[in-house]
Amino acid sequence: MDLVNGAENWVWWPGLFLAAIGVLFVLSRAGILSGRPAQAPYRMGRFLSPNEKCFLAALDAALGSGYRVFAQVRLADLVIVEEKYSEARRRAALNRVFAKSIDILICRSRSFEPVAAIEVDDRTHLLSARRERDALVDVVFREIGLPLLRVRAQRTYSAESIGAILAEAGIIEATLKPAFSPWR
Repeated sequence: MDLVNGAENWVWWPGLFLAAIGVLFVLSRAGILSGRPAQAPYRMGRFLSPNEKCFLAALDAALGSGYRVFAQVRLADLVIVEEKYSEARRRAALNRVFAKSIDILICRSRSFEPVAAIEVDDRTHLLSARRERDALVDVVFREIGLPLLRVRAQRTYSAESIGAILAEAGIIEATLKPAFSPWR
């Protein structure tokens, strides 16, 4: 029997036509046919919480010009896993810190050398999963030898009170007065 002209072949044409329409629809939705990329499901997110913004402004005032402050720094950017461990162990160690970030990183302004990190602890730090995360972060900072300060979240902060916390931790001199302090 001739498959090209046979009656059996005619039954397949509507199915093939519908499949071709489906493929064209999927390709057009993906932007492949028009040359445009598909629209991503993104929108602007929140960079810092209101507490973190207030804290950051007061911290900048307390530190003065000798330091640079960075917000939301990935923990993986602060650590190196020693090569003496197996590849699997190094990868596992990096995976544990990869998706974690620290609220504030204080660096010397000239060298960008980190001098301390700060976590602004709000009510979410009371949750069980968050406490486990905080315990891991504490261990990592002890291992890398970088001070980690934990500050309780508040509605407002003053440069003087943050300066006192930094002086107590040995990050700045106790006699250092902030150059500008609008948060009195």
